[in-house]
Amino acid sequence: MQLPRIWLITMPEAAGGPVPAIAEALEGCPAGLVGVQLRAKRVDDRQLVAWGRQLRAITRLSGALLLVNGRPDVAQIVQADGVHLGEAGLPANQVRASWEGCSCIGASRHSRPGLLGALAEGADFAFLSPVFAVPEKSAPLGMAGFAEQIAGVGLPTYALGGVGSEHVADLVRAGAAGVAIRRALYEAARPRDALRRFVDELDKTAPHGE
Repeated sequence: MQLPRIWLITMPEAAGGPVPAIAEALEGCPAGLVGVQLRAKRVDDRQLVAWGRQLRAITRLSGALLLVNGRPDVAQIVQADGVHLGEAGLPANQVRASWEGCSCIGASRHSRPGLLGALAEGADFAFLSPVFAVPEKSAPLGMAGFAEQIAGVGLPTYALGGVGSEHVADLVRAGAAGVAIRRALYEAARPRDALRRFVDELDKTAPHGE
């Protein structure tokens, strides 16, 4: 399984719901470059499933992975590719053992010990956050702190928390597998242009980039 370089995390409180911005951002995006994570903690199960089914249809057309945050049951109902688990959530190996068709499991972590634990439990990748300042979140790690926490862990780790396109090149040099974004997408006037800026910055870090 090839992991994406960018994860788009839904913002359920967005005007019109979380789906339109994702749909616009994925228009014309190269297949496999971007993954989508349905994260909506405060909605009822029927709404979560409805959004999941809409996102599944969109991601199938664009060739993007779809994960559901914290809900293996909903992920299976909407035929998602997998699930993303919080630090207090189920271990990845338990989810995989009970879901034969699960192809991708992510984990949210906040420190090096957490990353090592996610690796031991069989997660395919992790988010480490917050890298930069985010309202109502813990103190940011900063670029140097992020690099220190992930060094030698051996688990593909994405930078999350206040990440802008201008940070991408330095994060990749620090060892990030890619980035996870939410506000940068939903607060943009044109989500497709916002995602394109991240893609362009990633292109510059490739061996063939300028």
